[in-house]
Amino acid sequence: MEGMIRTVLGGIKSADAGVCQCHEHLFIEMGKPYSLAKSLYMDDLGKSAEELRGYRAAGGSLIVDAQPVFAGRMAENLAAASEASGVHVVASTGFYKTDFYEEGAYIFRSDESQIAGLFISEFENGMISSQKDGGKPLDARAGMIKTAIDTGGIFADGTYAKLFSAAAEAAARTGMPVMCHIEQNADALHVVDFFEKRGIEPGRLLICHLDRARYDFAYHKEVLDTGVYLEYDTINRPKYISNREELSLIAAMLEAGYEDRILLSLDTTNARLRAYGADMGLDYIIKEFVPLLKAAGAGDGQIRKMQSLNAQQALTIKN
Repeated sequence: MEGMIRTVLGGIKSADAGVCQCHEHLFIEMGKPYSLAKSLYMDDLGKSAEELRGYRAAGGSLIVDAQPVFAGRMAENLAAASEASGVHVVASTGFYKTDFYEEGAYIFRSDESQIAGLFISEFENGMISSQKDGGKPLDARAGMIKTAIDTGGIFADGTYAKLFSAAAEAAARTGMPVMCHIEQNADALHVVDFFEKRGIEPGRLLICHLDRARYDFAYHKEVLDTGVYLEYDTINRPKYISNREELSLIAAMLEAGYEDRILLSLDTTNARLRAYGADMGLDYIIKEFVPLLKAAGAGDGQIRKMQSLNAQQALTIKN
């Protein structure tokens, strides 16, 4: 049986996914995220669709929107932008760091079973639209579970433990891949162990931001040895690490034989999207970073794996 990836417009064959970026943000509605960082607000359908069209013109085919339910996700816009641009979009259910939610939000007042049920329903039945749109039921379905570990770890408090347990239950019942945001000083190995003990094999986990959260080559190799996918998404973000440092990290992982486990993305905000006034866009990896990778010694086959083949496997629904 051929593998399938769930997009907002329906399932596609994994092999048809093409060039992928597995952690972007196409829309974020005005809310708590904006109060924490002014770059976390973009709700213009025309501008985001323009970004997607530019990405497609450069050779891009699929984007994962990593904004989860009740954290500013605009699922209705994701479907509209995908249709307008011709780019496949995978939407995320799940959760983000708890400080991105208002007091009394769903994640705080609901129990583990209710939260798992929501994640499962967004995969099986359809997502909930943005609060701006009234939280209406949609036909468009999620294809990814987003999670986030803060510095204190999964068991830092009851809320994170509840959310991670709900995510594991939903992943086990649906076959969805699981993405995990890694905060500074958080332990990615702790995340892998947690899910593995609950029947979610490492090959279904996409670990994000470790390039900026813990720039330690030996640690990255230890995490990769578990079988997870490491997504390097701090490309062209000099406030964290330089492109030279990013290239050195990728080159070291390729030399060590991990070319089948690396993904590339940008983790975009309105400060990193040309249509919103930035000096770069979703096409940056394809147009600017891939030539740098080649100059640093990466072969065409390795680049194809990091841009396409690895993501096609990582995003496949396992059922």
